[in-house]
Amino acid sequence: MERCVIDPYFVILCVLAMAVVSGIVLSWLKIPTIIGYIITGVLTAYIFDFRLEDAESLNNIAEFGIVFLMFMIGLDFSFKSITAMKQEVLVFGGMQIGISIAFFFVVCYYFLGFNFSTSIIVASAVSLSSTAIVLKFLNESGQTKTPYGMSSVGILIFQDIAVIPILLMIKLLSDKDSEVAALLLTTLFSAIILLVVLVLPGRILAKVFLRFSANMKTDEIFVGAVFLIVLGAAYISKAFGFSLTLGAFLAGMIISNTPYKYQVSSVLVHFRDILLGVFFITVGMQVDVLFLLKYFIVIIILVALMMGAKTLLMYLFLCFFRGERVGMRVALSLAQIGEFSFAIFLLASQHKILNLTLDGGILGAIFGDAFFAGITPEEIYQFLTLMVIFSMIATPFILDRLDKVTDIFLRYMRPFSFLQKKIIENEQDSQEEGERGKADIQGHIVVCGYGELGKAILEYFKGCNVRYVAVDKNYKKVEEGIKKGEPVIYGDITRRRILEELSISQCAAVIIAIDSIETAQRAYQDIHSLSPLCKIILKTKSSAFALQIQSQGAYAVVQERREVAKILSDLALQAVEEDMQHKQE
Repeated sequence: MERCVIDPYFVILCVLAMAVVSGIVLSWLKIPTIIGYIITGVLTAYIFDFRLEDAESLNNIAEFGIVFLMFMIGLDFSFKSITAMKQEVLVFGGMQIGISIAFFFVVCYYFLGFNFSTSIIVASAVSLSSTAIVLKFLNESGQTKTPYGMSSVGILIFQDIAVIPILLMIKLLSDKDSEVAALLLTTLFSAIILLVVLVLPGRILAKVFLRFSANMKTDEIFVGAVFLIVLGAAYISKAFGFSLTLGAFLAGMIISNTPYKYQVSSVLVHFRDILLGVFFITVGMQVDVLFLLKYFIVIIILVALMMGAKTLLMYLFLCFFRGERVGMRVALSLAQIGEFSFAIFLLASQHKILNLTLDGGILGAIFGDAFFAGITPEEIYQFLTLMVIFSMIATPFILDRLDKVTDIFLRYMRPFSFLQKKIIENEQDSQEEGERGKADIQGHIVVCGYGELGKAILEYFKGCNVRYVAVDKNYKKVEEGIKKGEPVIYGDITRRRILEELSISQCAAVIIAIDSIETAQRAYQDIHSLSPLCKIILKTKSSAFALQIQSQGAYAVVQERREVAKILSDLALQAVEEDMQHKQE
């Protein structure tokens, strides 16, 4: 039976309408908007008769949402900071993956009686967490650099890297003739080439592209240059057999050492959010409602047991390093199954190695081997996919109430009191580390504009015990300042994202040293909306603008002509007075 052809523009219009309406309704009900996107995907699939292959084709587009998300996370982590995070990445990430895979493999193989291939694939996929959901939450809540955030990011980075050997493992399980040593050697060689290609020339090329695009003074060209860098790095990573997100993350780390990082972040934030929305819509499109209704109770129970076990496993080792509270927060945040599991389950299903051929266990004892004989790999894939989706749906509710959920779970962790002394010590260390991190971004002065006036202001601050940073959209002025050793960054001060990156809400004062009245007005309004108590100081030539800004609550307004007139007049009067004294003498 042929499918009717539907106008694609009408489909897009309907999908956008459902996404917006569901987002508004769920926001009003204080329910995470991610659920709205998934519901939109489910409705889209059934209204327009989209099939699984349709969703799979859209996944290639949707994956770019995670690519841009990882790129923006990379902007916050330079190679120096990643080196400093070796504990979070190597120790925490390695232990989380290793312990989780071992535990769930034992459950699947020895307890449930699944065959070896299915057990190792399920265990590997379940050990991964959702980069898209967790990193979005960390970004929006500003917790990326806290002990909790760094531990979460470190584990997610290791998980992203761990996807590579997991996919290699599927290839080995599907092809009995494959040589393990040859595959490992090829992968290692590819990794070395990838780092050489991206890291060494990447720093130079990224700077050149961004410098020339900034010189054009056109936002479109700058955005295009950023897209070229992100997608180019992602493609190179994929060409060498690694994930797109790994290349994007490396590209972000490369740009993090340039003065353009804040402007880059500000222009990409909306693209990231839109593409992440598309990603979750495609997730919803993969739901088979009839299959869901049939196994709903079983799926919910298994998801709850899985997330509970995963939380406990992570908490038991993280509490030694980060304390009980931080450890529990990280464990709860990463308890879901990640989006990379879709690719793992799909690939395993396509290679016909995902099946329920039992090798004993309680399922075989209860139901018998013949009970699962008629279940197809496609049905297994759908069941596992639904488990991933429901774990994702549960996560935003947990993250929005993370402190309350942490308190509840910690009450039931008291039986592990033999750990308490070590836990308390590490908890105190983590709190002190978090307080130091917060202190580093408080009490500073932000200077908007690095022209002649801005340069003079920074020169004056050199003799004062105060932290300060200047921001300007003229890349030549920015590079001039950097050569002098001044803390100057490239960015458009009228972009709220730039202001957020500059920690406007935590600064002591903001000086707007910009000639354009329109730009100064926009900057003032955005700063005031983000931080109503922020002390904003402006200079202007216009008396009307000075009165307007003063009426809006500016801390101080310096009217250039009046102040210059006063200084010149005072000097002239002083000269007259000196002349009269001289004549009297």
